[in-house]
Amino acid sequence: MAKPFELQGHRGARGLKPENTLPSFEVALDAGVTSIETDVHLTRDGVPVLFHDGAISARICRRPRGSTSPDPATEPLISSLTLAEVRGYRANRNPDRRRFPNQDLCITPVARNFARMFGRDPYAPPTLDELFGFAEFYVGTGDILGKTAAQRASARRVVFDLELKRVPYHPEIIGDDFDGTAPGLLELRVEGRAAALGKSRRMRVRSFDHRALRALKVIDPEISTAILIAGTAPVDPGGLAKSAGADVYCPDYRFLDAVQVRQCHAAGVRVLPWTVNEEADWQRLLDWGVDGITTDYPDRLAELLRSRGMEF
Repeated sequence: MAKPFELQGHRGARGLKPENTLPSFEVALDAGVTSIETDVHLTRDGVPVLFHDGAISARICRRPRGSTSPDPATEPLISSLTLAEVRGYRANRNPDRRRFPNQDLCITPVARNFARMFGRDPYAPPTLDELFGFAEFYVGTGDILGKTAAQRASARRVVFDLELKRVPYHPEIIGDDFDGTAPGLLELRVEGRAAALGKSRRMRVRSFDHRALRALKVIDPEISTAILIAGTAPVDPGGLAKSAGADVYCPDYRFLDAVQVRQCHAAGVRVLPWTVNEEADWQRLLDWGVDGITTDYPDRLAELLRSRGMEF
């Protein structure tokens, strides 16, 4: 039996709320996403935190009054900061108002209550543990915070799609001991936290560094992985995914065509292109038979899928 279509919220729902934050994740869950894509870095004290860039910057973050964390204008690497220092920022700036004019800063109800319970700022960069806990909190308290039974049921099944932000030429961005063969601290901590919290089978790990995915299989051969591709159309996309032990092919949609979709499916590899925000592009990709779409606007894509009678 074919799997339902994968409606994936990019960094939560970046078109609607500041990326990789609890409010962004909440809005994505409200839209009924099948999976949430987010980005993982390591703090200096080895904690997986969710943030796209390798460094804190004033483009994304504010430093609230009373915070002793380094000035965002100095752009400290996340790998140079402790978790306590990372929590000293509010990641609530919109770095691209032209692309995301409707992004707003209102704090959503589940995020507000979850953050209050743990004494956190709702817009502080969350840890991986907090993402897992937040999804559970959404399921458990959503009925009294305005969430429907369908939204809570969807959140109970949501997949956490985690991008390991390795850049081989700049190993300092992660700052661990990864050598391209054995798992580094990032892989060990991500898999370890997921296993400890019972989320391994609801987690997928993706990366542009395909060696990280192969290394993860050493820790957990059953973990789902996805290769990221940008700026190229490989001769054998399905074979490329298989060479890394991955079961999902995630290309920049501008370098995808119907032929590659068929190649991947012939190899038993699912196709999940990123990051697609226009209806005409959604329609074209759906006609080609992709298995899912990553978008900054999961609410809009959900409406289109329903109009086509597609389950997700």
